[in-house]
Amino acid sequence: MKKNIFLAALLGFVVSGYSQKIHTPAEILKIMADSKVSYGIEMLKTKVESKDRSENINPHDCYRVQTDSVIETRTFKPNAEATPLFDNAETFFGSGDFDLALKFYNQALEADTSLYYIMTYIGQIYEHKRDFENVKAWYLKAINHNYIDYMAHWFLADAYFATGDLNNAVDEITIARILNRNNPRIKDAMNRIYKKAKLNSSDWSFTPQMNLIKESDTSIKIMMNDKWIGYAMPKALWLYEPGYKASMGVHEGVYSTLEDKECLVDLLVSLANSGKNYTNDPQLSVLKKATDQGYFHEYLMYEVVLPDKPFVAFQLPRESIEKIKDYILKVRSRK
Repeated sequence: MKKNIFLAALLGFVVSGYSQKIHTPAEILKIMADSKVSYGIEMLKTKVESKDRSENINPHDCYRVQTDSVIETRTFKPNAEATPLFDNAETFFGSGDFDLALKFYNQALEADTSLYYIMTYIGQIYEHKRDFENVKAWYLKAINHNYIDYMAHWFLADAYFATGDLNNAVDEITIARILNRNNPRIKDAMNRIYKKAKLNSSDWSFTPQMNLIKESDTSIKIMMNDKWIGYAMPKALWLYEPGYKASMGVHEGVYSTLEDKECLVDLLVSLANSGKNYTNDPQLSVLKKATDQGYFHEYLMYEVVLPDKPFVAFQLPRESIEKIKDYILKVRSRK
C-alpha cells in the first residue's frame, strides 16, 4: 500500500505544471511490447565510469538582459574608446603594477559602463592590496549588475573565507559552482570551503549504470545494472522509439527536461517497488532525499542537466539558482 501511495504522490508531484503525461513503468513496458522495435534487456557486467567534463566550462564574457518573460544571454562587446584602456589595464595587471592597472580599469569602465566584468577585475586589484572592504564592495557591485558573473561569486567567496565569514563563503562558492558546473578550480575552492564548514563535498556525478546499443533500426539492446531498469527503459524510448518524442510534445533533435523527468520518476518508482538497498549509492539515495524534501527539479538541474549543458545556468532565473543552492546545502552536502 505504501508503494502505491508513493507512486501516486510522486507522479502527481512531477506531472503537476506539465501538460504532458509522464508514463509509469508499466506503461513503458506496454509501449515496448507493442513496438515494432525489439528491445532486448541484459544485465550490465562492468561499471559505467563518469565522464570527464573539466573542459566543458562556461566563458566569462557573458551577461544577461531580462525582460518581463525572457532571459537573454549576450556577449560583452567593449566600445572603441574602452578597448585600448582595458588592454592597458590588463598589461599592467599582468606585470604586477596594480596602481596603474586600477587607473586604466576605472577609465575603461567610465568609457563603457556596460562592461560589468571590469568590476570583478577591480575587485581583484583590491584583493592584491588586501583591502577586503573594497574587495567585497566591487564583487558585490559586479554581481548586482550581472548575477551570472561566476568569477565575482567565486572571488567573493574567497574574500569572505579569508575574513572568517564562513556562511557567506559557502553561499557564494555554491552559486559559483552552479553557474560554472564543471570548472575544476571552482570545484577545488568549493571543497576547501566546504571542508572548513564541515559539509560533505564528496565527488560523485550522475552516471546511469546502463548502456544502450542500437544494433539496427528495429533492434535495441538495453544493458543495465538491475537498480537502473526504471531509468534505462524510458531513456531507450526517448532515444530510439519512432514517434515517442513527438508524442511527448518534443521535436526531434531538441532536448527537453521532460525526458529526464520521466526517466528519474520511473527510476524512483522502480526502486520503491523493488525493495533494493541503494543507500550506499549517493546518486540514488540523494535523488530519493531530494524528492522527499521537495527538491526533485533542483536535483534534475544540478546533477543531470548542468554537467552536460552548463550554459543553461545562465538562462535560469535568480530564484531558481537560489533554490538549487538550497538543494546542494540542505540535501546533497548534508553528512
